[in-house]
Amino acid sequence: MLRQHLKRYGYQSAEDAIEFIMAGICIVPPLLMLSGFVFAGAAVLMFLIIFLAVVGIFTPAPPAPPAPAENKNEDKETPPL
Repeated sequence: MLRQHLKRYGYQSAEDAIEFIMAGICIVPPLLMLSGFVFAGAAVLMFLIIFLAVVGIFTPAPPAPPAPAENKNEDKETPPL
């Protein structure tokens, strides 16, 4: 149900959610701290860091790059004389 709800808002994958959380880490706590709400800014920063870790735990690993194909027709290197 949560995935369907997030897709309505435009989040297609976990990468979108991670970008959103990173933007929140960069913007919200400094604005709160600059406006005088230091404790609230620190609390929001800690919450967002923990939330980022939780999202990262449940994010599947990216697919591995394909292994380089060995070319059997390649001439072997001759040893120096």
